[in-house]
Amino acid sequence: MPSRDPKMLFGKALRAIRTRKGFSQESLAEAAHLHRNMVNFLENGHRNPSLETIVKLAKALRVEPAKFFSKF
Repeated sequence: MPSRDPKMLFGKALRAIRTRKGFSQESLAEAAHLHRNMVNFLENGHRNPSLETIVKLAKALRVEPAKFFSKF
């Protein structure tokens, strides 16, 4: 059964959107003013993102923040 852990679901959505938009973890981190390790930790479900981080990532990827949660 697939994981229903919100951190894992967010991470999978982040990775899918980042990949579809052609960003590397490093380029996304730079655009969002985050450390690359943070993007890696988020994508792997090892960190719980703050609202501020979600908004930064959404702006950098030019998507609505809700897009990360559409699969929940």
